[in-house]
Amino acid sequence: MKIISFILSLSIIIILVLGILPIQFISNIFNLKLRYIAPFNFFKLINFFIGINIILDKESLDYLKNKNGVGNLYVSNHVSWIDILTIGSLIKSRFIAKKEVKAMPIFGFLATLNNTYYIDNTKANKSLGYSNEIQKKLLNGQNLILFPEGTTSDGSSVRTFKSSFFESANSKYICPISGVEKYIRVHPITLSYLSKDGLPMGIAMRREIAWIGEHPVINIMLNFLASGNVTIRIKIHKPVTIEEFGDRKKLSAYCEDTILANLTDTLHSSAL
Repeated sequence: MKIISFILSLSIIIILVLGILPIQFISNIFNLKLRYIAPFNFFKLINFFIGINIILDKESLDYLKNKNGVGNLYVSNHVSWIDILTIGSLIKSRFIAKKEVKAMPIFGFLATLNNTYYIDNTKANKSLGYSNEIQKKLLNGQNLILFPEGTTSDGSSVRTFKSSFFESANSKYICPISGVEKYIRVHPITLSYLSKDGLPMGIAMRREIAWIGEHPVINIMLNFLASGNVTIRIKIHKPVTIEEFGDRKKLSAYCEDTILANLTDTLHSSAL
């Protein structure tokens, strides 16, 4: 049965990818709004067909509906390639990823097609330039998604956040709705992987999903397609601004602590 499920899931992914390719190419060339809408719906379809179940509470849903005329910066813990599918199916956005992702077979091609903004996080002297570019995109109305750990974790904990790119939230704008001067909003997001193929996940099982170390992402993706569905609880937290904390380091620490606390509580509750 697992082989049949694997072949079916892989076939559906190939069909969906081939279907979206011409739409996305044209949208990118002519800079159409569809360039953000097409991947959003593509991710929803992929999740449905390969068995990714998302649990989202009402408060999180309300935050997704709350518009303010400019883009929001979403920051999340990073566990797996599945993170892209889940968050991407909830928010019309662009991901921020390290430049190495671009060179990955298949995955890098799809990331580029999805308008991913690549950064070189190995060179500290480039941080300010990237922050300025990210600011412009946010003020232009683009939602951006950042994984501030700079790498993936095992799904049971959170690595230390890099504070440098939180400087991109240090930007004011005049809210077109209220006319009041505001700062860019930052939404922490917690991804909690709860169950796989109907069984509660422990640390060992979450490590099978996680994208850790030098394991080729293609192998991890293929193993997932053969192993059954996954349930993920996504918590979108109350938005905050850099003005509330005074500097990017305190803002970064707050987001890290908020995500870690929710992850720990959620995993503990699901284990009871």
